[in-house]
Amino acid sequence: MERVHEYHIEPVPRSLMAAFVAAHHYAVRVPPHCLLSLGCFRGSDLVGVASWGYGVRPRHTIQRLFPSLGTADYYELNRLCMLDSEPRNGESHFLRLCREYIRQREPGRVVLFSWADGMRGKPGYVYQADNWLYGGFIRTEFYVTPQNEVVHPRQVITRCGRRDRVFTRSVGLRRVWGRQFRYCHFLCGHGARKRLLRESPVRWGREYPKMDDCIWTFENGGSAGEGSRESREPPRFEGSGQFRHPAPLLAQAEVTPERAAPGREEEEC
Repeated sequence: MERVHEYHIEPVPRSLMAAFVAAHHYAVRVPPHCLLSLGCFRGSDLVGVASWGYGVRPRHTIQRLFPSLGTADYYELNRLCMLDSEPRNGESHFLRLCREYIRQREPGRVVLFSWADGMRGKPGYVYQADNWLYGGFIRTEFYVTPQNEVVHPRQVITRCGRRDRVFTRSVGLRRVWGRQFRYCHFLCGHGARKRLLRESPVRWGREYPKMDDCIWTFENGGSAGEGSRESREPPRFEGSGQFRHPAPLLAQAEVTPERAAPGREEEEC
């Protein structure tokens, strides 16, 4: 018998879930809007955790996908993390157990939503194995240091006060563009599902992306279309999207201060 058939899930304290993510997930941190923390156990051993809640713009997120729904109608999967020692299909089995748990205990939840992190070379195999619907991708970005450590654009603004190209070049930050893949799974009945699919501006289906659909564009001194190079080879990125040390960037940069353009961090594709 496969080890995954020994799994059972239970709610766990947020602090325990966050500690597990810090120890075993590349993102290290858990987003603040966590409403439900579930642990995956094999016997008495905690082998995985899942954080369910919202992203940074809960109402905006769900109503762009399904205009008639509100924040009480859905959960977004913020983190899914399992030990490397577990079977390859462990995450998709854990995901199915989470769905069943939420459907039984929170019947008001209509749909589950998640992003697959194509920027980290993940097209969403765990969702595909659990039969989720695929809804296309957005084009997004982050920065990397000379040591290939990832820094989120918001971190650059928060820590440095600006992220215009002159400044980021002067401190050695290189811009990288890539894809994030969206997935959803309905918890409602067939009739409600059909209605939601009709109203959604997103085309949902099961024509899933694969590794070749993870594409990175690296800034080489120009814009995304000029002075840049495209790659399908998975880069080796390090870190969680945060500066590891106090940001010395403003002190190091000998450039004339200029106001950073607000820009748009995500582009629909």
